[in-house]
Amino acid sequence: MEVVAAYILDNSTGKFLICQRPKNKARGLFWEFAGGKTEEGESPEDALCRECREELGVEIQTLGKFAEVTHKYPDVTVHLTVFRAKIISGEPKLLEHEALKWIYPHEIKYYNFCPADVKILKKIKNTDGKKNKRLGAKGEKLAAKYLKRKGYKIIARNYKNAFGEVDIIAKCGDVLSFCEVKTRLGDFYGAPSEAVDLKKRRRYIQAAQHFKGGQNFVLRFDIIEVLNGKINHIENAFEG
Repeated sequence: MEVVAAYILDNSTGKFLICQRPKNKARGLFWEFAGGKTEEGESPEDALCRECREELGVEIQTLGKFAEVTHKYPDVTVHLTVFRAKIISGEPKLLEHEALKWIYPHEIKYYNFCPADVKILKKIKNTDGKKNKRLGAKGEKLAAKYLKRKGYKIIARNYKNAFGEVDIIAKCGDVLSFCEVKTRLGDFYGAPSEAVDLKKRRRYIQAAQHFKGGQNFVLRFDIIEVLNGKINHIENAFEG
């Protein structure tokens, strides 16, 4: 059976749309992407636009193939093709499904999805992880430039030892600053500094205590937030 589905991403929040199957259907109450079977004579893209119109009451634009997978259920074998898509008119409505949710990729683990979707969801998580890695590297570069403008000398970037990794180590006068850089495109995950939990702080402290050459300086632990390209430098963010 040929099936198409829509990976509808909200670029302003980083969330994507999932739908809960009707309880009276096969795999009832499992979560899935919007979509359905192609009909005779339909292209996959046309079928997906029709399904989203019928299921959600929205018009979509397909943005290219994201992934495809073949999965064998006890009752049917499906060839699932997932397209990137965006909503161009309308708001999603409950016309067929039990529920609709917009979720972040890291929230996938909280939902029971149809088995055919598992490989697709793994790709979404991997794609999100690579994007976050690129964003983090860009934020660290901006933070290093900021520190230099403020008169700091960069001693090390992405310093690693047995106790952890420090994004930036910078010197200013008799202060050696160990900087954790947190980068976000928006505040939908909360303030960037909130991601520096107690476990992360302990690792930073241990890494700093074993940094060679730091014995003659006052050690300070800073957090540098990079939010939409703007810098917020929090000095003495936590005690060592």
